[in-house]
Amino acid sequence: MFGYHLMLDLYKCDHNIVNSLEVCYNYLNDLADLIGVHKQSAPFVVYTDEKLFPDKAGISAWIPIVESGFSIHTISPTNFVSVDIYSCKKFNRQQVRKFTVKIFKPKKVEENF
Repeated sequence: MFGYHLMLDLYKCDHNIVNSLEVCYNYLNDLADLIGVHKQSAPFVVYTDEKLFPDKAGISAWIPIVESGFSIHTISPTNFVSVDIYSCKKFNRQQVRKFTVKIFKPKKVEENF
């Protein structure tokens, strides 16, 4: 297998966390450290304007790593977070899931690996 791909859909997360640029930035930065991959830059984090896109308001963030990349997308109106982790370096998916749940505090998690 060349790469490992973990996708987590997090439902009914903590609203303040879903809307926090700082939390999303730190999550990606710390996740790279947790997995032990090499960052190519700091995370890119942007907020989608709630007035222009009320049903899509939230945060999109991405961090490029030598071993591939991680991204997250939040949707503020529904307190939803989508996490997409792809790495050619093997990682402990249970550890990543536990770390992710601790940060975003979802009521429900769907996982695909």
